[in-house]
Amino acid sequence: MEVYVRLNNDVERDFAFQVDSEDTINSKIARVFLKGGEGVSDIIVLRPTIFHKKLPTGYSKSMHPGYMTEGGCLIFDYDADLKQYKQKLDPEKKLMDQLWPGQLILPEWERSTTNIIIYVALMLVWLYTDLPDVISPTPGISLTNQLSRIAIPILEHFELGHVADRLKMEIQVNYTGLAAQWLFFVVHILKIAVLTMFFTTAMVNPISFNPAVLYKIRNIQLTDPKLRSLLRSLGWVGARRGTYDEYQGNLYSYIMKKYGDPAKAFRAGMIKVAAAPGFPLGEGEGFQTPLAQRLTGSTFKTIKDEGKFVLSEEYFIQLEDDLKKKLDACQGDIGEMNNEIRRFRRFGFLNQVKN
Repeated sequence: MEVYVRLNNDVERDFAFQVDSEDTINSKIARVFLKGGEGVSDIIVLRPTIFHKKLPTGYSKSMHPGYMTEGGCLIFDYDADLKQYKQKLDPEKKLMDQLWPGQLILPEWERSTTNIIIYVALMLVWLYTDLPDVISPTPGISLTNQLSRIAIPILEHFELGHVADRLKMEIQVNYTGLAAQWLFFVVHILKIAVLTMFFTTAMVNPISFNPAVLYKIRNIQLTDPKLRSLLRSLGWVGARRGTYDEYQGNLYSYIMKKYGDPAKAFRAGMIKVAAAPGFPLGEGEGFQTPLAQRLTGSTFKTIKDEGKFVLSEEYFIQLEDDLKKKLDACQGDIGEMNNEIRRFRRFGFLNQVKN
């Protein structure tokens, strides 16, 4: 079966993985985060930020019921990772005994005290070097001044003495006025604040600060047989589950394409569907269905009798049958079949929507 794993603790990075009947967290999912050819964390950034440890400390599953699409499939709600919906997974127990197909696995991340201390120390040192000369115990040691001192002999070598003389003047202590010194220091504080924001929000989340490592990663070919073999062994499908906003945007485009324009879609009664498709499931529905009812429960009977949507083997067999019909309709076109499977893994069915 396929399950989804949230990478980088990011709602937009819920990737599909295939697990076999005997697979556990330790034998399959945890391997993804290893290095040295056992996993992919040395070539792909998986942790949330540079301030987190590279390995998860544990794994939970999301027990949020889910969000029902217009095509009768489930996507993950934005609240799926809230604490009240998390349930710890046993790392040694079979995943098939702990999860529904398509359920979300949430790695648990711990902040790295070492990384935080190193970052704070570097920022404080950088801040110290840019202290205004009037208060600095060691004036004139800013990074800009150090670069100027390196540049001066180079400029003189190339007979650019007028530029070198200008730099010599600028690196003199108290060359700039008092107001300018404090203004530059405030700007420096703002630079550090912005840089810290980029790192804490993962807008910048490098796999390494080592240029040699970055160069090596850049030269990795996705067609490398060893890499492809590793990804297969990890169950990495490469498909990502879409968010609600992505689903709504794609469904809106599909409906507009189908009906031609908003006016025709309105007359067909599809504008409201396109604007706000699907609905959130309630308590006891969706992924909150007890796993013990997998073989004994009936999705369609429960909908008819109780008006509730529960998961069951019956439901997944129906999904599989519907997908097979759509693939048969592709008439052997491999590209279209791949697109249909990719679309199903991301949003479920879009073209199940009927007026």
